[in-house]
Amino acid sequence: MFYYKVLLPLAINGGFTYHSNERLKEGLRVLVDFKGSTRVGVVWESTEKPDYETKPILKTLDSLPIIDINLKESLKFFSFYYMAEEGLFLKSSLPKKIFEIKEGLELSKAKSEFEINQPEIVLTDEQKQALRQVVLDKFNVYLLFGVTGSGKTEVYLRLIEKTVKAGKKAVVLVPEIALTPQYIKIFSERFSKEAISIIHSRLTKKEKFENWIRFVTDKSPILIGTRSAIFVSFERVGLVVVDEENDDSYKQENKPSYNAKDIAIYRAKKENIPVILSSATPSIETLHKAVEGKFHLIRLNKRVGEVKLPSVSISKFKERELLTEDSLKAIEKALKNSQTVAVLINRRGFSRYLVCENCGYVFKCPNCSVALVYHKKSENLKCHWCDSSFPIPHSCPICGSGELVDRGVGSQKMEDELKRVFPKANIQRFDRDITSKKGEFERIINQLHNGKIDILVGTQMLSKGHDVSKIGVVVVSDFESLFSTPDFRAFEKGVSLIIQTAGRSGRKEEGSVIIQTSSEKSHLFKFIVEHDYFGFYKEEIKTRKIFNYPPFSRLIRVVSSSSKKEKSEKLINSAYEKLKNNFEVLGPSRCPIFKLRNKFRYHIIIKTKSVIKTLEFLNQEFKEERGLIFDIDPINFF
Repeated sequence: MFYYKVLLPLAINGGFTYHSNERLKEGLRVLVDFKGSTRVGVVWESTEKPDYETKPILKTLDSLPIIDINLKESLKFFSFYYMAEEGLFLKSSLPKKIFEIKEGLELSKAKSEFEINQPEIVLTDEQKQALRQVVLDKFNVYLLFGVTGSGKTEVYLRLIEKTVKAGKKAVVLVPEIALTPQYIKIFSERFSKEAISIIHSRLTKKEKFENWIRFVTDKSPILIGTRSAIFVSFERVGLVVVDEENDDSYKQENKPSYNAKDIAIYRAKKENIPVILSSATPSIETLHKAVEGKFHLIRLNKRVGEVKLPSVSISKFKERELLTEDSLKAIEKALKNSQTVAVLINRRGFSRYLVCENCGYVFKCPNCSVALVYHKKSENLKCHWCDSSFPIPHSCPICGSGELVDRGVGSQKMEDELKRVFPKANIQRFDRDITSKKGEFERIINQLHNGKIDILVGTQMLSKGHDVSKIGVVVVSDFESLFSTPDFRAFEKGVSLIIQTAGRSGRKEEGSVIIQTSSEKSHLFKFIVEHDYFGFYKEEIKTRKIFNYPPFSRLIRVVSSSSKKEKSEKLINSAYEKLKNNFEVLGPSRCPIFKLRNKFRYHIIIKTKSVIKTLEFLNQEFKEERGLIFDIDPINFF
């Protein structure tokens, strides 16, 4: 008799012990009885006979393991590192349909048949030099740091082409689901459709499973996917690319919390294959590692075709003014020249909040301690944190006054203002309220590429790698609003967003960027005007060192969460007592958003030089603790 731990896709570690008359390979799918129902699980590891009666493994479902040894060991490590159960990482690593199919899967390798279309593209000297620096047969992390329009995509496309010609596979991570159609278009111009498989959460269970099976059986050697794609089997993978590596979307906030970029590097090292991190504005931590020599830095300083980077000018706006005179003149000129204008605004909705003009009461979400956002088009107030919506009130609940006014500017309000000033222009809004509707993202992008949109009003989505030659002018509507978050990375995120958005203009001919501001004295303007992200890095890294923030330390955020305020406060104070004598800690304090989805929240920030030793302590001391959330290498602090 043989005994095995069988792991199910549940919030459990190690799995449950079952017995079998056969010797089984680790990683095989099996059918077991769990709490009176048959469930699909994975043979996690062999074990000794326990001192209690075990149930039998009912059936072995496949002839080949679905999880290889390297992936299994990696999932175990991620469970430790991100303080989440192994079963949750198992669930993340396989399509849902895997745990529903009771019949055998055909997992044997197949020969991939596809064509490569040789591009009529003359590489720049910088691109040629970049390609010469990458060694494909061993692990290294390469930071492909190039200005917008410098041809970074072409560099990694050539590397992928070389990889698949050698009979290996490539994984390409992209930051947003909404961007995948653009990536598919770019890759389809180089490789026939048989070569490409896609994984992201908007696919149906069947579509996701079919794409996954094509990749793991080698039928499609190129996988394009969002963060969850990083858990696919790396057998025969020869290259990993993380595009727009600075993007926060690579971090999953929900449990199991993880950063796909860091997982890509960990897994590539385990498989001894290279990773390409690509960005015009890499994260400060990534760029510092490249400067220090831990990563290999590759610079692309010029745009392809010697097209100049757009000129950047500063325009001071008056109170209550949405668009300055400089912006209006630039927009008018661009429209006359049949150029597209992009207007970046940092908020969705019509305005930031609704306020009683009589007593100053601000309408807040009853579930979260944040102001509700006024949405004019749908005539309601929305919470952008818990997605609740409420009808527009007729009067103030405090003083009864009907004098309710909106304050601040959202993308809807800017859209309305532009339609008033430019009534003949085709103006489209590009934010999550619009693109969450099926097919809207593709419709807007197609219209944009075909030159049918005159003015595009958008939130941060505008910065996400869209290569549109007709964008001639970019207007950044409110400079100060980009730096208002309580976050040590606020400057980094704001500067990155502006430089990335500015890079959408002037791809074929010279473009211009106008930054609207209430003050012309910011120390950041010199870097933005000169497109000098590296100069910004050199200044920012000094501040990080003074305050011992990443990359000079690692952060772990501990959050208490409870529907009862007193319980949440007691939890965080108890955690603080365990931590204060062992680590440098900030807090405890209320989270910036104290109440979220009806839960009261406090947090502590741990700064550490040795993250593994710290995690060993946390895993030991807080293993059984309920109500605490641990966020390793946090991206946001709300």
